[in-house]
Amino acid sequence: LQALENIQLDLEAVNIKAGKAFLRLKRKFIQMRRPFLERRDLIIRHIPGFWVKAFLNHPKISILINRRDEDIFRYLTNLQVQDLRHISMGYKMKLYFQTNPYFTNMVIVKEFQRNRSGRLVSHSTPIRWHRGQEPQARRHRNQDTNHSFFIWFSNHSLPEADRIAEIIKNDLWVNPLRYYMMGEGVVRSWASERQTLERPSCFRFWIQ
Repeated sequence: LQALENIQLDLEAVNIKAGKAFLRLKRKFIQMRRPFLERRDLIIRHIPGFWVKAFLNHPKISILINRRDEDIFRYLTNLQVQDLRHISMGYKMKLYFQTNPYFTNMVIVKEFQRNRSGRLVSHSTPIRWHRGQEPQARRHRNQDTNHSFFIWFSNHSLPEADRIAEIIKNDLWVNPLRYYMMGEGVVRSWASERQTLERPSCFRFWIQ
């Protein structure tokens, strides 16, 4: 058993080194991706309704979005997903909005972070709803708010099992163009926005 214990200790030491090397490599690629993501953001800002269409076309996210959410999302101008300073600790997603009749926030943030015990917890920006626009008030008026993106956004009960956050982080944000191009009107949209979306081949690599 002593020989087996020694091998296990050696493996654990290698795993620690591998973990540190992986984090260094991930930081390097984050830096490499940054200018491409900044250019992508700039292009998307000049495409009206880009993000609302991308969200609505995603089959697993769209089920959360009711009609009221859809109207709110028409004011969404940008989505960003960022690793925390210590990459292994978690990430945050930031949604940027134009001035709108629903709430006063220009940016809302939802963050997922591992605490000292290793448990994943989440918290988010309190949404400052205009009077009468709160989901609770609309529920009292018998309007459909049982499923809502913004109820999910403010819910922190089971962050470990939050599939929506993982989908946004690892799928929608990685390649929003894929979902923007889905559905009806793709040919017309592509024809009218072809020049806007043209970019160097290296940029296409990062967003496809």
